[in-house]
Amino acid sequence: MEDLISRARGAMLGVAAGDALGATLEFMNREEIVHTYGRHRDMTGGGFWKLAPGEITDDTEMTLAAANGILEDPADPVKHVARHFREWSRQEPKCIGNICRMVLQEGIRTEADNEQEWLQIAENAHRLSGGRSGGNGSLMRTVPVVIAYHNNLAKMTDLAARLSALTHYDPLAGACVVFYCKIVRELLLGGELRIVLEKAQADAPFALQMNLSADQMKTSGYVVHTLETALNCVFQTNSLEEALVMAVNLGGDADTIGAVTGGMAGACYGIENIPSRWLEKLSRRDELLALTDRLLAIGRGTKIGI
Repeated sequence: MEDLISRARGAMLGVAAGDALGATLEFMNREEIVHTYGRHRDMTGGGFWKLAPGEITDDTEMTLAAANGILEDPADPVKHVARHFREWSRQEPKCIGNICRMVLQEGIRTEADNEQEWLQIAENAHRLSGGRSGGNGSLMRTVPVVIAYHNNLAKMTDLAARLSALTHYDPLAGACVVFYCKIVRELLLGGELRIVLEKAQADAPFALQMNLSADQMKTSGYVVHTLETALNCVFQTNSLEEALVMAVNLGGDADTIGAVTGGMAGACYGIENIPSRWLEKLSRRDELLALTDRLLAIGRGTKIGI
């Protein structure tokens, strides 16, 4: 049980650590990163968003919103998660993806109140964006689903797909989210990293390659690029720190690639392997820890305190 707790906490805080580490480098290319930072390894803040050291962005904020929505009604959390996303977006966060912004602004305008209304909004956003709703915005926030439903694979996969579809209508986005959740779950339950990833390769919803060079790894906001790059960073390294350092120094959508990498690496290596120098600076660390333990209680069938 202690190992499960460590890995669950590692997964949630790994998302946040990857987000905060990578946010400094968002929108930079690799040459700019080397010129400005050398090899970026510490939570310095700054960057395009002028962040404080350890400050998180939408990747972790939407992860927190998902967690809180699940905790409201673990049996059927979809509309609650959607409401938490909407209320978060009312705060006008400085960093939010285009598809999420389109959907959530329309959800605010219409006061969408149920899953079907949100799905219609997401479908309209997909159409208005020219069919470009295959971004990584639903992938980055999905770790709470794994933690809460790790003992129920069918429910985990069902909710992973439904929560993805709230904002990202493209079915490939949902397929990538489900694939990622299955990997994180296997790691959470103690699976050996390379065995899990090699086995998963055959089941990927795209032509996954696991030994890409850094020059071959793509860092756009496209869900396939983000997931493949994150998988390669975890597969090709031997620690959480090195996986995240590799991921964020690729540049581009560095915070989300860092967050997705961090969720997997944290589930593999556990919270004790997140560098203390990162945890000391990490924004909302205690809130993330508390939510993780409450999410785990769902999987154990324990009554959850409000």
